[in-house]
Amino acid sequence: SFSGLASSPMLQATVSSFLGDDAQAIGLLVEATQKSFSAPILIQLGKLQMKAQSFMAVIAFSKAIKVNPCHAEAYHQRGVCHARLQQPESLQDLNRSLTIDPSLFQVYLSRAAFYGAKGFYSKAILNCNEAISIQPNSTRAYLYRGALKIRLKVSKATFIHHVKIPIIVCVCVFCFVFACLYIFCLYRLGQLQESVKAYTQAMRFHPFFLEAYVGRGNALMDYGHNQARKQAQRDYLSALHLDPLCQSARICLAYNFQVFGRFQWAWNQFTVAAELTPRNWAAFEGRAVVNLQMGSMYAAFQDISSALKVAHTYLFTNRGVINQLMGDKVNAMRDYKKAISLIPSYALAYFNAANLYFYNRQFEQACEYYSRAVELDPQDESALLNRAITLSLLRKVPEALSDFSLALELNPSFAHVFLNRANLYCSLKEYQLAEKDLNDALRLQPSDALLYKLRSEVRGHLGLTQQALQDYETALELHGDLET
Repeated sequence: SFSGLASSPMLQATVSSFLGDDAQAIGLLVEATQKSFSAPILIQLGKLQMKAQSFMAVIAFSKAIKVNPCHAEAYHQRGVCHARLQQPESLQDLNRSLTIDPSLFQVYLSRAAFYGAKGFYSKAILNCNEAISIQPNSTRAYLYRGALKIRLKVSKATFIHHVKIPIIVCVCVFCFVFACLYIFCLYRLGQLQESVKAYTQAMRFHPFFLEAYVGRGNALMDYGHNQARKQAQRDYLSALHLDPLCQSARICLAYNFQVFGRFQWAWNQFTVAAELTPRNWAAFEGRAVVNLQMGSMYAAFQDISSALKVAHTYLFTNRGVINQLMGDKVNAMRDYKKAISLIPSYALAYFNAANLYFYNRQFEQACEYYSRAVELDPQDESALLNRAITLSLLRKVPEALSDFSLALELNPSFAHVFLNRANLYCSLKEYQLAEKDLNDALRLQPSDALLYKLRSEVRGHLGLTQQALQDYETALELHGDLET
């Protein structure tokens, strides 16, 4: 009967605890244990005492074990309590619990937490595996294993374990957070289609989830074609309709307009973002770039300086570029050096400083800085190309040829590499190799008048007079005022 349930000390204690009165709940159970010992009552008492941060919980669990020496949950809870108290008996109790009942997947998770806290991540992961084998749909087990994989810095494996979370359940806060992490992993790993699908699923679960609209828009932008960019634009606008103050959506929309060449529209969006949040450095940085594209260099300088007052040190590099475009090479180099001093691992700062050294014909310094940029970002084919050109001017031919080859390995469609290597071959009078490189460059850029002119000269050296004349005529057709 209801009155019978109401008189149950366990139920009364549960209700009191739910209402936030842990002291009353503990008092009810202590009173109940004075009348008769019962393992379930003692275990609940211990749990409440743990919740109240009382070391008496260990005593309650120990009494439960005395009442029933084969009570697996009592050993489990005492093991957890020992772990919280940093006591070595924890592992022994957890092991004993599993000996009594190997099907208790929660104990495997507790043991995983114990090993994880000690830094034994591989052992912790094995326990998560056992828990998952018992309960394949345990969200907590996947979250634990994913977190442990992160600690092991095995990002690919982490990604795989997080994949199952949105499939299992999407109701608790932790699941929602890890679902977001899952989508972010997809995006960072370049799986754009899967990322878009996941963001779409997130919007179905939560139609007012702004980050999903912005995230899907960003993934669509990375598709690289206008149809996807149009869809991205709609996503950013949808986010702004839901919340006109959403800065990330407004700034992404501005960059979207910029890609479409709508510079004034982009400028307007960046301006609104800057006015809404005067300390939003991203708005000032974006507007600075648009100002550059619109030819307003001084306005660009002002915006990037405003961004630097509140923001990231890497913006010194951007201001250095603006100073360089304005002809102020001294302050440009000062900004690059400042960026390097603040972020010694910032490859772009070294690259831009190297370009300025190159422009000033300080080739040794340029080569040094290009080398540092390549060391920090080995995938930067532009740094490799520029170092190759610099090495060519320093007459370090084998090193230059090596850099040209490395740049082409990174990007086989990089026409400028073929062009500049052809120039080097010409200086070495290796005209056949030069012609081959110019053929490859023209395959990639068939409307480049300069390439036809250079191939005309190379074919002239090879004695291919008719073909040389044809190339020169093509160059004139493409660019009538091409100098001879």
